Amino acid sequence: MRWPLMAAAMLSLSVSASASYYTDSATGWWWYQKEPEKQAEKPARKKKPAKTAPSLKDYTYEQIWEMHPDQFQEFAEALKKKAVQKPSEENVKEYFEVQEIARKKALAFSNVAQFVWQKYPELTTKKDYPITTPGNLARIAQINEERQRVLRDNRDDFALIYFQRPDCSYCDEQSRILDWFTNATGWTVKRVNIQENPGLAAKFSVEITPTLILIQKGNQDYLPVSAGVISADEIEDKAYRAVRLLKGDISPEEYSLYEFQKGGGFDVRKRRLLDKEQP
Repeated sequence: MRWPLMAAAMLSLSVSASASYYTDSATGWWWYQKEPEKQAEKPARKKKPAKTAPSLKDYTYEQIWEMHPDQFQEFAEALKKKAVQKPSEENVKEYFEVQEIARKKALAFSNVAQFVWQKYPELTTKKDYPITTPGNLARIAQINEERQRVLRDNRDDFALIYFQRPDCSYCDEQSRILDWFTNATGWTVKRVNIQENPGLAAKFSVEITPTLILIQKGNQDYLPVSAGVISADEIEDKAYRAVRLLKGDISPEEYSLYEFQKGGGFDVRKRRLLDKEQP
């Protein structure tokens, strides 16, 4: 009886498999369906190695001395952070040792700079801006003489328009200063009450009193000299520079240059001229 039972079991399995095949025959590779791809497992993140604390012991004195400035700065900063994080005697000592090297490097540069300035005096500004008392007095005398000469020589071609208001206490002070300026230079100063002449004030965009505007005959361009009270020395200086600029004697980048300083350390065009002379 065992053989008939086994045969029946096998037949049952065969029928079940055939039924499954015919039922699922419309799916799978018959319809070009791919098996789902297995997702690749993400590799485990590698832990970043901990930064090793810098130490002077890792370098010779010569290596530290010859370091590029950027590298030296980074090295010194790392030593400082290490000393702050763990302020042990050794860490703090290392930090101050590297600071001593930095001071010596700065001193070495300063020493060489003094030598180069002495050997090549044309690279310094001592000729144009002496720091000794006699030299400084001579420089101030040159400035005053040049200002007064330029203002005196151009007083017929330039003038100042002085905008004021009757109820302006600052204008009273500025008026007294302007009296000194006109007596010293012979310049014409046209006084304008902005309440009576709002159109002229608007033309020069004047909103503050006192205001000084410098104008030139035959030239539509003008330059403000001041807005608010300024001293006689400032009026003289700004009027002098404005005159030279409107005449084309200087450019805006040369605004602070005096005539006697041309070709010196304050002449911004000196380097350009030297470059043009080179073959």
